[in-house]
Amino acid sequence: MDWIRLGSSGCDLAGTKGIVAPVSHAELSKHCKKSDAWIAIRGKVYNVTQYLDFHPGGIDELMRGVGKDATKLFEEVHAWVNYEQLLAKCYIGPLRNVASINLEPLDTTSTAHSKNQSPTSANGGFRLPFSISLTPSPTPTAPPSPEKEEIIPRFDWIQKTSDLTIIFYTKTLCNPGVTVEYMNDQEIDIRVLIGRTTHLFQLKFAHEVRWPCSGRIALESGKIELVFGKTQPALWTSFGLMERKKVTDLEVGVREFDAIQCQKFNHDSYAVILEPKRRLLQIHPIGYHVSVTARVQGGDEVTRSYTPVPVSYLPVPCPTNCIGLLVKSYSSGMLSKHITRQSPLASAIKVSQPRGGFALYRLRNHCRIALLAAGSGITPILGIVDYLLERSNNKIELLKLVYFNRKEEDIWCRRKLEAIAQKDTRLSVAHILSEPEDTWDGARGRISEEIAMDLASRTSPNSITFCCVCGPPAFNDATVTLLTSSGFPNGDIHVFQG
Repeated sequence: MDWIRLGSSGCDLAGTKGIVAPVSHAELSKHCKKSDAWIAIRGKVYNVTQYLDFHPGGIDELMRGVGKDATKLFEEVHAWVNYEQLLAKCYIGPLRNVASINLEPLDTTSTAHSKNQSPTSANGGFRLPFSISLTPSPTPTAPPSPEKEEIIPRFDWIQKTSDLTIIFYTKTLCNPGVTVEYMNDQEIDIRVLIGRTTHLFQLKFAHEVRWPCSGRIALESGKIELVFGKTQPALWTSFGLMERKKVTDLEVGVREFDAIQCQKFNHDSYAVILEPKRRLLQIHPIGYHVSVTARVQGGDEVTRSYTPVPVSYLPVPCPTNCIGLLVKSYSSGMLSKHITRQSPLASAIKVSQPRGGFALYRLRNHCRIALLAAGSGITPILGIVDYLLERSNNKIELLKLVYFNRKEEDIWCRRKLEAIAQKDTRLSVAHILSEPEDTWDGARGRISEEIAMDLASRTSPNSITFCCVCGPPAFNDATVTLLTSSGFPNGDIHVFQG
């Protein structure tokens, strides 16, 4: 209402004295400060300088789109907002691609009148070039590194008659995770994980809500949305009460799960679906793992790390409240044998909150990326494949997955990955086997200097600028050594550690 009153006060919010004029990308890029903020949405340019203080998501959130065409960002974060009505008094003019044309005076003493000369008398003695160039959109400003600042989620909520949406704004590419725990029909605990820090939000709604809720994370903006159905449809005057706590103890959040399905999908590997004993919804950060602990035969507790995989890569259905794992069962692996047993299915399995150090912002300037995986090390890579192919900013040009295994039967998710590569040619999938059968007609061997040199070479069609590595420690060490000795920058390599 304060914003509406300001717009009705006669104040020149656009700063143009009512004159509407086209705006070029170059001109738009000059207005990128808090004191002078222009933004373009769906072909229209607005002066949002005075609106910054009124933006529900905060100044920093709106500044992400200032000085450029923010259409994609707007549609990802809140495409449903009627921005045309909200910013009507801030309208400057349409966004235009401006053509730069060089007009060269004719040299009448030269061979200008030869039979091959284009006619020029109609334009007053000047000739037009056959090509024109359009001013491109400016390069987006790089977001701040989550490692260099503490990120405190900003809370907001919106509602419809039938449901309400709880929103947390984090930061661009900070790779957050969220766990929602149902306490009762009015009380919900929400844990937002950013790096190694967990922020606990304890909500007591004004009225009862239904469980389960649904959730999504917009990875590029870091926006978290949780939708709760209302038990009694109505518009609320308030969402209720909220208390926030900062939790840094990584052991907080360990919960018990039971295996509800265990299906063998190759000669020694299983898809295991774990269901929480409490009412939970979990969305894990990309590339993060969980610590799984169980009391095995003999009474000892054994812990191993596993990375939950996207539902689309599982050979069995996985309910939204469950965690899906791909587990290789080793003959000497006490935990892997325990959680992959068929009867009875494993129970009372302790699962930690997600852990890891994978930072999406490190990939922001790279559009040619290699993913090198060995054996079960493919699991954190799967989520990265999906994210990079769907990324809207700095779209990927080449995503090269090189997957190492002993035998052909050891390859996980082969059909799924090759189907994605067939549909999206930016992804290439190469399988390399160290102990293949005679019938194998693909590549043979291990990680080698030749492979590293091909990836590191700037003249190779396979050259890449960033590399993710995941496999056994010996594989990881050898890969990093070969890449760096081939001239690949160590700072552009990420190694997943279990």
